[in-house]
Amino acid sequence: MMSSNEGGPPRGARRDRRTGILDAAAVTLLRHGFRKASVDEVARLAGISRQGLYQHFPTKDALFSATIDYLLETSIASSRTALEAPGIVLEERILNAFESMAGGTLVSRLDEILETAERLTGRLAAEMEAEIIAEFTRALEGTSDSSPWRRNGDTPESVAIVLYATSAGLKRIASSVPDYLDRMRQAIRFICNP
Repeated sequence: MMSSNEGGPPRGARRDRRTGILDAAAVTLLRHGFRKASVDEVARLAGISRQGLYQHFPTKDALFSATIDYLLETSIASSRTALEAPGIVLEERILNAFESMAGGTLVSRLDEILETAERLTGRLAAEMEAEIIAEFTRALEGTSDSSPWRRNGDTPESVAIVLYATSAGLKRIASSVPDYLDRMRQAIRFICNP
């Protein structure tokens, strides 16, 4: 009896190849937006042929739909890791989480990517954002009752929403990732430690 892997790469190699393709597609999507993103560029960055790429993702829509899900999942996972880091004060964990979500680049095509995500994956932008806000809410729930925002009667969720909205606005106007992070640090300080 033949195994399901006979004649092809081992299952782990396929997963690694798929991850490599998704990483390359993420770079392309963030650099060019969906409309100008090229499957040829993704294949080149992933180090495979166009035909090899189509063995994993049969269409451009399938490729970028999976890429958007991948970006969201990795973004949430990296922010969760930053928010749960032991031995780091909350303000730094929050900043580190926003930094991990920025991924070293500012997404100037955020509206287009969210619109594309909704069209390709059926996931509403609001649903995706709600998942991220929920991670920040959980981190803020563990703060003491003496937190300045708690004394003002704010909830962890309302603070998470304000921080997320601030981040989204700053991504649009910041000149660089360091500029974005400096401004986010200031906003976090205003909210968490006025």
